[in-house]
Amino acid sequence: MARVLTAARVQVAPAAEPEYIEAVQQLSWRLARRGQHVWLFRHRTTAGLFLEFTEGQDEATHRSAGPADAEERQLEERLRALGQYEDNATISWDEVRFGG
Repeated sequence: MARVLTAARVQVAPAAEPEYIEAVQQLSWRLARRGQHVWLFRHRTTAGLFLEFTEGQDEATHRSAGPADAEERQLEERLRALGQYEDNATISWDEVRFGG
């Protein structure tokens, strides 16, 4: 099955940025144990604007399928309390594999 990628645009209050970044980092460490990758990008000129990318091996085990345990659930809830996620934050993108 093809890998799955999600991209979420998130607006965070500038004062909450350190806590938000720490929560994303903690979540990324937990997800890495399950073969997922998280990348976080900050907008160059708009304070508090971020892009979160999460890549997983398949739909069933991807972050978008839901937290695997109580700690992940708490981290996801904390992220949503700290940032405003755009409506399309849960759109999944499937890997295109090239033949040959």
